[in-house]
Amino acid sequence: MFRKTIIAAFALLGTVPTFAHVTHSTTGQGPAALHLMSDDEFATFLGHLDADLIGSQEKFKKMDVKSVSLDPQQSADMKRSYDRCLQSLENSREEIQKLSQKQTLKLDLFLLIDLNELARNLDALDQGLLNPVAVSGNGGVNKTVSYARTVLDIDVELAADISTFQHHFLAFTGVVDATLDQAEYDATEPQPQK
Repeated sequence: MFRKTIIAAFALLGTVPTFAHVTHSTTGQGPAALHLMSDDEFATFLGHLDADLIGSQEKFKKMDVKSVSLDPQQSADMKRSYDRCLQSLENSREEIQKLSQKQTLKLDLFLLIDLNELARNLDALDQGLLNPVAVSGNGGVNKTVSYARTVLDIDVELAADISTFQHHFLAFTGVVDATLDQAEYDATEPQPQK
C-alpha cells in the first residue's frame, strides 16, 4: 500500500514540468546537483551500489541481534527490524538487476523507493540497538554498540548512494518531462501546407 502511495505521488509530481531545463550533459551545464548519468556512468553506479549492498548483506549475516537482549519482546522486535533490513537489501538488489537490463523511469522509481525503505529500516534497527532496555549485561552493551556502529556505517554509505541516485532520478524525470512537453508542442504546432 505504501509503495502504491509513493508511486502515485511521483506520478503526480512527474506531470508538473519543473525540470525541463535539465540537459543530458556532464560538462557542467545546468544545475550541478542534478546530473543525468550516461549509460556507462549509470552501469558503473549500479555495479558499485550492488557491491555495497552485497557487502551490507554480508555484514548483516554476521550479526546475531536476538542475542543482545534478554527481554523476549525486545529480542523479537529487534529480529523483525533486522529481517526488514535484510528484505529491503534483497528488494533493492532485485531492482538493480532489473535496471541493469533496461533503465526506465518506473524501475528507477522502484529502486528509489526500495533504497528509501532500506534507509528507514536501518534507522529503526539502529534505534532499537541503542535502546537501553534492549541491552543485556556488559557483554550485551559491547555487542549492541558494535552492531549499532555497523548499521550506522551501512546507513552513512547508503545515504551517499541514495543522494546520487536521487539527483540522477530527478534529472531523468526532467529529460522525460521535457521530451513529453516537446512532443506535445510538436503535436499542437500547425503543420505547413504544401
